[in-house]
Amino acid sequence: MKKRYIVLIVIAAVLITFLPFTLIFGAVVYDGFTSGQSNVEIESYRLCQDKDGKDVIIVKYLLENEGKEPTALTYEADIYVYQNGVQLNEAFELPKKCDYDSEDQYKNIKGGKEYFVEIAYMLENTEEDVDVELHDYSFFDKDKEKTFKLK
Repeated sequence: MKKRYIVLIVIAAVLITFLPFTLIFGAVVYDGFTSGQSNVEIESYRLCQDKDGKDVIIVKYLLENEGKEPTALTYEADIYVYQNGVQLNEAFELPKKCDYDSEDQYKNIKGGKEYFVEIAYMLENTEEDVDVELHDYSFFDKDKEKTFKLK
């Protein structure tokens, strides 16, 4: 009985010692996660209205996949969009006249390619500036900001 506990303690000690090292230096935690192999830029914006006539801003981002594996914008950056200091909610279903695909941010982009991705957000009004903050998960964790002046 004592030998069994000793074996379990040794196994636990080995896991505690080497598991963090493995996670940091090479284990594949999630095969589709390629963070750090791309660049994301805040490009431009355009305005539209949803089906209820409410104002929407559609922000355009450039995803450059510099790695070998496919990746999507959602794997490469955290994006926050504010108006007057309050975070805006995403808009998903827009009329055809907006020419918008809410699935863009989830599309995989092959290595060595670039793709423009648009994300729509519900505006509080069209008078106040919109601030976009992007935390790029690259090796150096690049933070980017851009303010769009609507008026």
